Amino acid sequence: MAKKIIPGIVTLLIIIGGIGYLFWSSAGEAFEYYKHVDEVMNEPARWQGKQMQVHGFVLPESIQKRMDKEHQQIEYKFVAINCGKEINVRYAGTVPDTFKDRAEVVLKGKLRDGVFTAQEVSAKCPSKYEAKGGRSPAMSLCTRGDQNVETN
Repeated sequence: MAKKIIPGIVTLLIIIGGIGYLFWSSAGEAFEYYKHVDEVMNEPARWQGKQMQVHGFVLPESIQKRMDKEHQQIEYKFVAINCGKEINVRYAGTVPDTFKDRAEVVLKGKLRDGVFTAQEVSAKCPSKYEAKGGRSPAMSLCTRGDQNVETN
């Protein structure tokens, strides 16, 4: 009888292990950090190599782009800013139509050696997302959730 129970237990452990692995591997994105540029740049060593989302604005006149002929895609270099702190960003791929100077952006990626390498770039249209009082947060390039801070 013990010979029949052991294979059943092994099968059950394999199933439970498989379900656990699927949950752990698919939940990885749910455990990303979400930080503003100034929070990351106040302690950059703390955030090195960690998968995260970084929120800020595109610094005016900082966007540079070039064609990466080897990978057949456009590479972007720009500076993201929030509340006076800046981070250099690199991204290769297609950006949304709303990506431009002063656009509010959320970047998914990792910080390495002071440069944030993004795998995804999301940009909000400033005219659609106005702060309290009818003022666009892109006017001050500083935001804290639902409280916008004036830096001018």
